[in-house]
Amino acid sequence: MFYHVGYFPLFNGLDRSGGFGKVIGAVYDCLFCGPASVIVFFVISGFCIHYPYRQERKEVKFFNFLSRRYVRILLPWVAWLGFVRWIGMTYDTVGAIVGWSIECELIYYTFYPLLHILAKWSSWRILIGVSLPISLYFVFFVNPYQMMYPSFGLHGNALLGLPCWLLGCLMAEEFSGTRPVSKGTLWLWRSLIVFANAVCFSCMLHLKIGFPYTLNFFGILAYFWLKIEVATFREEISFRKKAWFAIFEWGGKWSYSLYLMHGPLNRVFNDFGLDNLDVTFKWCLKIGFILIFCYLFYLIVEKPSHWLARRITRKSRKNPK
Repeated sequence: MFYHVGYFPLFNGLDRSGGFGKVIGAVYDCLFCGPASVIVFFVISGFCIHYPYRQERKEVKFFNFLSRRYVRILLPWVAWLGFVRWIGMTYDTVGAIVGWSIECELIYYTFYPLLHILAKWSSWRILIGVSLPISLYFVFFVNPYQMMYPSFGLHGNALLGLPCWLLGCLMAEEFSGTRPVSKGTLWLWRSLIVFANAVCFSCMLHLKIGFPYTLNFFGILAYFWLKIEVATFREEISFRKKAWFAIFEWGGKWSYSLYLMHGPLNRVFNDFGLDNLDVTFKWCLKIGFILIFCYLFYLIVEKPSHWLARRITRKSRKNPK
């Protein structure tokens, strides 16, 4: 969200013309890389989708699987798109912010039953090993000079992000065999991810090495980090008793609404014309405004879509055709 709506003005007024100010400002600007966050989201998505079906624990029923995912994703997406048009934004604008990744997700959901079959015939590792070089060759031969990840159209973007999504499926498949690590090691991995995220951003800004080349390798790093993160959480029951865990768990329930709505709500807030306010106060006010209305969107739109998705699949299980 900060990548799109602006960072906390920690160094507001800092002279960035040279020396210390220039270095500190550049480092701070690279801390929040939105495209890298989407790659982490792809890995998590693949994990969540495949987890119930890992190691043949559950059969993939085509209608139940797709209908639940489509309803949960598309109903909030349609409501979001209506709001976007109502405030005068175009899909080209918001599509470049978040819409492209939702389109990729829908493609991955649609082809997951087939990918599941292919993984049974071969393995998830083989699928990743095949898709990763194909995605990089695709970038090189189609448009090697693009800086932004979603620069290759609907199917091209999905092909580019597929290895990262498959890494999540692999993480789910190997879930039981992953050992937890110490807190020190875990924090070392977290620091490494923040550093790698900043490196990818810096390479794009200063070296003109685009996200299409760097972020799939970042996805591999994210896979190893998330793997030990999930394993440590699984074993460390004390995590779940902490207050911060309850807050993050609650926030996770409406993260899709936050992802969809933060861009349009940022536009609405900016149209209020509050330029005379203190910079820090204005930033805090904007973040509060966005969070409140994103949560309302969750209550009004996203949460009912979850209920409807469960209702539809429950009926289909009772009345199989």
